[in-house]
Amino acid sequence: MSNFPRFAIIIASFLLFQCKQSSKPEKTLEIQKETVKVQATSITDNNAFLIKGTSFSLENTTIYLFKAEDDSFALVDSTTVSDAKFQFKGLAEAPSMYRISENRNKNKGFSILVDASEIHVFLNKRIDHSTAYSTSTVQKEYNDYTSQMTVFKDKGMALYYGLKGNFSSENIKKLKQDRLSLFAEQNSFIETYIKDHSNSYVAAFLVKENIPTYNAKTLRALYNGLSPDIRDLDFSKSIDSLIVEKESKIEERLPVVVAKKVEENFTGEYRPKAYKISGLNPYGETVSLKSIPKGKVVLVDFWASWCGPCRATNPTLVALHKKYKSQGFEILSVSEDKAEAQWLNAIAADGLTWDYHVIDKNKSIAFRYGVESIPFKLLIDKNGNIASEKISGRALEAGIQQLLKE
Repeated sequence: MSNFPRFAIIIASFLLFQCKQSSKPEKTLEIQKETVKVQATSITDNNAFLIKGTSFSLENTTIYLFKAEDDSFALVDSTTVSDAKFQFKGLAEAPSMYRISENRNKNKGFSILVDASEIHVFLNKRIDHSTAYSTSTVQKEYNDYTSQMTVFKDKGMALYYGLKGNFSSENIKKLKQDRLSLFAEQNSFIETYIKDHSNSYVAAFLVKENIPTYNAKTLRALYNGLSPDIRDLDFSKSIDSLIVEKESKIEERLPVVVAKKVEENFTGEYRPKAYKISGLNPYGETVSLKSIPKGKVVLVDFWASWCGPCRATNPTLVALHKKYKSQGFEILSVSEDKAEAQWLNAIAADGLTWDYHVIDKNKSIAFRYGVESIPFKLLIDKNGNIASEKISGRALEAGIQQLLKE
């Protein structure tokens, strides 16, 4: 799609925010049902699952079921609430992550691991307080794991809020040190959990989930530690293939010798894998790092329409994008705006013509990258590794040039 029509859509979207309409016809959603429906009412059928839900929603509210696919979720079914109840039936040849939501936004909802069992779900008014229960061993083990991970998440938030708005250099330095310690503790827990549950599907699931996190040597050790029965599953064999792929790329992840002029930002040390980034763009589409073609040098720009210094650097970004796009350079803008109207207006007003924009209203992406203040820019190399953080000015263009040569 050319820049002009995309901008026309953005501006039109902004204008719609300004208009008050008393009624709006809702388009019918075409649902591609990938899950095969279970005709029998018995959950004893092989590979059959039954989700029995309770919801605070109004009568006839539509409930949507999404299934995880790579870094996103695909809509597979929908139903309506009746007498505060709803249910889904389907087939689960292997346990998979699903998400239940009361709206069509696949990025919001309650995530559960679905296996061939009867699963009871209670959707709370606050979706993050929802719960799931099943008598299956897989469900119990996964719930035990997620409970502990929630503890780590709460500890991480406590570190941030413990600053009480005092973002002095000393506090920020301590926050980063404390967060590194917490991440190390969390990773140690995950490794121990996998080793202690070697005969569990959940352990194999966690090995796959952490392929971007651990190095090939650690992944191979964790995978080989799984029981022969678990490794013999088709799901596990696919994990082995992913580890083999990572092992084959070890040489690509060795330190890179860089030019002197960018040594202050590119130290030549091992570059960590970029964390996942996923969100909705101005057109309501899900955009992630994987949306950008492989082999690109990517600048991730954390900004907001209300951030004066951010807006002041936008003309520079526009110039850099125009200058280096044809050479393999791309920009992914992550906005911390709360109001979509202001976000859309700023994109249009500043001429941010690149295709990759996401809004991070709850700052979940920013927190994952340790962004305490904006503007904050980081560069990702062609292999998807973080090459530099907090880069700006002349060093930014020099960094782009160097990474494009690699």
